Amino acid sequence: MRYSYYLLGSSISLFIGGIMLIGKVPLILTISTLIIVIFLIYLAYSINSKKKKALINLGLVLGILSIIISATSPAHFNALKQFGNGYYITILDILMILGFYGFPLAYIIEWLTQMKKSKV
Repeated sequence: MRYSYYLLGSSISLFIGGIMLIGKVPLILTISTLIIVIFLIYLAYSINSKKKKALINLGLVLGILSIIISATSPAHFNALKQFGNGYYITILDILMILGFYGFPLAYIIEWLTQMKKSKV
């Protein structure tokens, strides 16, 4: 089970993106991003050490919410429209894609794969 890797991948992407956005977004967004990063790291550790189904399912819910919230965020949509317009925004966009879509989607696929295996 690679759930922890996906959570850590998201947290690293969000951490780097959050640091890069200090001073460019409201402080509350930076603080909330860092709180989420800490929580994702804690969840990754807990899943890895305890392997409880409830924690794995919590990660699934967070992955789904991450994709939905980012996909409906005007700020994220506007940032993606600027992809390729400079190194800074492109790096931020790549980090956003990884943190809000790539790693959460990989987590969801892993969850579905494990569920399919357990039913067979």
